[in-house]
Amino acid sequence: MPKARQTATLAIHAGAQLQSRARPLVPAIHVASVSYFDDAESLDRSMDGQDFVYARINGPNASLLEEAVASLEGAQACVAYASGMAALRAVAEAQGWKDGDAIVIPADCYGLTRTYLKGYAAQRGVQVHSLTLSSPEGLAQLAALRPRFVLAESISNPCVRVTDLRAVAGACKERGAVFAVDATFASPALQQPLALGADYVLHSTTKWINGHSDALGGVVSGSRARMDVLRAARVIDGAILGPFEAYLTLRGLRTLPLRMKAHSEHAVQVAARLAASPAVERVYYPERSDLLPQGAGGMLAFEIRGAKAAHCRAFLEAVRLARPAPSLGDVSTTVMHAATAAARRMTPAEREVAGIRENLIRVSVGLEDPGDITDDLLAAVASAMDGARS
Repeated sequence: MPKARQTATLAIHAGAQLQSRARPLVPAIHVASVSYFDDAESLDRSMDGQDFVYARINGPNASLLEEAVASLEGAQACVAYASGMAALRAVAEAQGWKDGDAIVIPADCYGLTRTYLKGYAAQRGVQVHSLTLSSPEGLAQLAALRPRFVLAESISNPCVRVTDLRAVAGACKERGAVFAVDATFASPALQQPLALGADYVLHSTTKWINGHSDALGGVVSGSRARMDVLRAARVIDGAILGPFEAYLTLRGLRTLPLRMKAHSEHAVQVAARLAASPAVERVYYPERSDLLPQGAGGMLAFEIRGAKAAHCRAFLEAVRLARPAPSLGDVSTTVMHAATAAARRMTPAEREVAGIRENLIRVSVGLEDPGDITDDLLAAVASAMDGARS
């Protein structure tokens, strides 16, 4: 008969394993940072990532999310990160840029993306060219360069311009450039850039893929060979997505196609009413884009006629249903002054080239009734401008 264990031993070892043949409908949250094996051979293989042994190498929840995203993207593999910026950094560091190389970034891309890539490239003597890739002129300029790397945003942040990814991919292929696409605004429910010729597709999963503003994260998808390089580097830099964040993101992904359909439909209605208002100077929304036949997503931007930065701040304080918040992709509508949010780290000259004026408001249209949301936005515009005149 086995010797009775002492209380201290029982407190640690009892209740460690479930005995059941049940198959849960949703994955469990695996919080263990380390696992063990009954045989040394399996333990040895796990050290090379062939099983789960240490959470910095890989984790069950992150792996499930990677599998799901790769499936939606039509990718051979996917690698998950603790944030969208960590995903971007991983792609940049995998390129091996050196002195004299040239890279291309969008003139109207997310400001922190620009700040990071310009700083990273400068440390290596790399030239950075900012081009409006959503325009024919930008494509012509790209054709005249010999870049090693090109980054595009499928839908630009914050001006919501759509880039012809197939055309950019063709130009990259002719010049031997690696092509990466930040497809955060479109999400894999509306667009799969790899099928259009991209080498990498990146997302901040914090946004539409998660959809509920409760988990940071980022992913990169592509060929197995490219993802193997990123995965090996992630073991060293430690930027893996945690189990809770991966679990919540996968939960959000389950409804992504339904949500993006509704976000797109609501944004069309909101954009139309804003465009009809005399208080609105211009609306940015690609509702009839042939490049996004499944819908253009929930992002739009609009310019308040005659507004200065102070009026935009008053607008943010006047909304009642929409939330002034520096992120997007939630089931609730969020708004932000573009020049001090997405373009906060851009210089005034860079904002001018990108077309980001001080009266531009970025809107992430949520799943509320679109009529209620538009009423709220227009009332906030009126309040902000009336207050300025009084």
